[in-house]
Amino acid sequence: MTGNTTVHCNDSMTKEMHLILIGISVPIFFLGLTFNAMTLWAFCCKFRKWTETIIFVTNPAVSDSILLLILPFKMYSYRTTWNLRSSYCTVLECLYFVNMYVSIYIIVCITVDRYIAIKYPFKAKYLRSPKKATFACGAAWTLICSLSVFLKINFNNATGNNKFCFQKTTAQPTKTWIIISIELFGFVIPFLILSFCSFQIIVTLCNKSAESQGNYVFGRSIKIVITNLIIFFICFMPFHAGLLHEFLQEMSHQDCKLLNNVRLFMSVASTIASINCCLDGIIYYFASIETREFLNQTKKEVNNVNAYTISFQKTQDAWQSGIQ
Repeated sequence: MTGNTTVHCNDSMTKEMHLILIGISVPIFFLGLTFNAMTLWAFCCKFRKWTETIIFVTNPAVSDSILLLILPFKMYSYRTTWNLRSSYCTVLECLYFVNMYVSIYIIVCITVDRYIAIKYPFKAKYLRSPKKATFACGAAWTLICSLSVFLKINFNNATGNNKFCFQKTTAQPTKTWIIISIELFGFVIPFLILSFCSFQIIVTLCNKSAESQGNYVFGRSIKIVITNLIIFFICFMPFHAGLLHEFLQEMSHQDCKLLNNVRLFMSVASTIASINCCLDGIIYYFASIETREFLNQTKKEVNNVNAYTISFQKTQDAWQSGIQ
């Protein structure tokens, strides 16, 4: 690859692979929309008061729903050249990846919120609030939208216009700083924060479980935290690993066959990432119950301590009055 020559390196997807992706995507599409619609109904209609939990859970439900609505266009683009305007493709790609990364960052926000509620239950009243939850979600949307538009412009300028949507057709390497930004801020940092908070939550719940002699609520809560971390890793790690592998193959100037195999894996990995859209609503429904139960139990403990303190004070006052 010399001068300004752009080497195109793209094989059309086989019919069998396309059918496999459709077989995975169709259940994701219908189940995901159903679960997210139920989540939005439960948290927006059933509960009238907008708490921080409702605000946090509503945001990934919205972002996941938008991503799922784009999924049919993504499947269509794999088997044919893009017959619509390239601007439509750009909008769809931006919406798809914006909502994927918004979902990632809202997941992190929810985990941090639960970490504060469980690790510091006495301070949670001051550290958690609907206003702070709204600000965190707004910041996530603003940041991801701005970065996505900026990266998309730079990506298009580097690779030129493609006749395929959701697919890169050239062997020209993506700019290094773009890949580093996506890998670092799109997966590595969120996963580290998620892992740290999840570990702290598990330790706190294990201690509480030991104090209460294996209370069922704490055991169930630990399973929810572990399941959430595993789902996040399984859904998003393959896509970002494939993105890095694709970049390394482009940098090494290998033949098109190997690069096309990596891009085929990327198509499968991005579809697997969409599975997260089905599971977010279920996980955070139970997670919200777990956090509420933990805070209610902590509130009871505080009330018991306060009641004991008041009772002790009254006894002490009566005793002193008797002496006098």
